[in-house]
Amino acid sequence: LIRPMTLSFSSIVASSTMTSGTTPDQVGSNHTITYKDGSKWTVRLCELSDLDTFLSYELVSSEDPLPVSGAIHHIRLRSVTSSSQTYIEWDTEFASDATAEVVQDSKFKKLEAFKDLAAALA
Repeated sequence: LIRPMTLSFSSIVASSTMTSGTTPDQVGSNHTITYKDGSKWTVRLCELSDLDTFLSYELVSSEDPLPVSGAIHHIRLRSVTSSSQTYIEWDTEFASDATAEVVQDSKFKKLEAFKDLAAALA
């Protein structure tokens, strides 16, 4: 659900299309994510590791003005050794012009995405 960069599990995403690259999981590939509110973001897959189970992507552009000049997201999966569960870590490095409101908005959207991901895996 995470590797192909479709974000199909997210209730706020309408669609995702690979716009450059040969495969969705190719480092350097670009993806246009269309949100249900009509906004569109283009992101670039920067890192992908099967061994360390993580990916990183950066915001490249948006059709609408954004309240921050840049953001790099990291999603990491960690095995919980005492059970068959997986811990998901999702952090974001924002450009220095990010306000507290931008960081809070990101936090709430991630919490919603975690709920959506749990529902998709149920």
